Amino acid sequence: MAQALTDLDDEPPRVAKLSLELPLVRRVLNIGTWVMLAMITQFFVNYFDTLMVGYLDGPVATASQAALGLGMPLFWAVGGFFAALGVGAQAMVARRYAEGDMPKAGEALYNAALLSMGLGLFGGLFGYYITPAGIDFLASASEEQKQLGITYTQIRMMGVPGMVVTFAFKAFFDGLGRTWVHLYAALVMNFANIVMNYLLIYGNDALGVPRLELAGAAIASAASTYMGMAIMIGIAMRKSVRAQFKILSAKIDTAIIGRIVKLMLPSGSATVILMAGFALFMKFVGDIDAARNDGTNTMTAATKAIMDTAALCFMPAIAFGTATATAVSQSLGAGKPNLAARYGWESVRVGIYAMSVIGVLFLVIPEQIIGLLAPNDPAVRIAAAPSLRLVVAGLPMMVCGLVLAQALYGAGANNFVAGVEFSLHFGCLVPLSWLLGPHLGYGLEGVWLAAAVYTNLLGLVMALKFYGKSWRTIRL
Repeated sequence: MAQALTDLDDEPPRVAKLSLELPLVRRVLNIGTWVMLAMITQFFVNYFDTLMVGYLDGPVATASQAALGLGMPLFWAVGGFFAALGVGAQAMVARRYAEGDMPKAGEALYNAALLSMGLGLFGGLFGYYITPAGIDFLASASEEQKQLGITYTQIRMMGVPGMVVTFAFKAFFDGLGRTWVHLYAALVMNFANIVMNYLLIYGNDALGVPRLELAGAAIASAASTYMGMAIMIGIAMRKSVRAQFKILSAKIDTAIIGRIVKLMLPSGSATVILMAGFALFMKFVGDIDAARNDGTNTMTAATKAIMDTAALCFMPAIAFGTATATAVSQSLGAGKPNLAARYGWESVRVGIYAMSVIGVLFLVIPEQIIGLLAPNDPAVRIAAAPSLRLVVAGLPMMVCGLVLAQALYGAGANNFVAGVEFSLHFGCLVPLSWLLGPHLGYGLEGVWLAAAVYTNLLGLVMALKFYGKSWRTIRL
């Protein structure tokens, strides 16, 4: 794969153009499509939680979806922080692979895997014990939302160790360009999650399975995570992979672990910042629900439905960003910084063109789209439709921001990305969503307008950084 990615010339990029550089696009699509399918498939593990609890009785479904809106940011803040070790591992594997040093690439996996086991266990325990206080702070819409949120999130935290180990092995295969490996694991995870969701959410008297509702969704998701982990480890332990990369003969190297942690901390912090911003975003929406004083969780459930729908847009953007990170890392490892820059800009162009089509659907049929997640509560669909249309205003620059953030991770500019995320979340998204939402009374549309402003600023800042050349000289 290194040959396929880096065998092109090192001509400078042309940023301001509409046409696509097809040789680069084909290479990014070749690995990015697998990443996108894997991430979307893995995303459906969480999406089906929202979807399938949405078919419970109306009030129960709405409260459960509102609880998910609080639980998922907290889960991803903890799990995502420790799983960010994959960012450093992927960058190191890609560089060593492009340099032709297979044992060093295997050594990076070995040390990342050991690190992931310790960090995963710690993260799961830490997340489990902070969940009650975290949900209590965020839940302002109703007591039912709080209790459901605590139960769901604590169960999901039990899956953090499996998630972190999975990301270590995913980083290895993504760094090699073998992005299809994670797709296989994600497909199994998703199928298992759907089956277990059906049994555990609704119950099955014939099989003696109790009706657990939202708690059942959490158990299914956590269990499926470990299935995915087992598949990733199994493929890495195949004889052909072990022999080529000398994985089992690798040694513990504190220098490698230190570099992985050094790269993990800023990218993991960026994830925490991102999720903290979204959690506060959800809290402000809960404040809007509370101010309505009708005992419902309509606005919170609507926001969760919008987030899950919008995730179908930003997941492909992150996926192509992950593929671009591999291309950028390998190009820099091959001594072709201009080629690395061209990969970044071509991925942005492809993403913007794809988002244009999705944006039209959001504008034309927003209620029907939200109705997929809220079939039993028309109030949720009506509340969400105007805000889903507002999301369209941020889609192009969202692609730019997410793709180039991943590309900068691939180059090793992790501190910059983390700094930008912190500044924009707590300097823009959080205060502006509070101001336009519960404070000035613009409701759900106000907080989503703030989100559109945030995504446009994110895209602008990442584009300016990538347009510069400082990231090209970072050594890993």
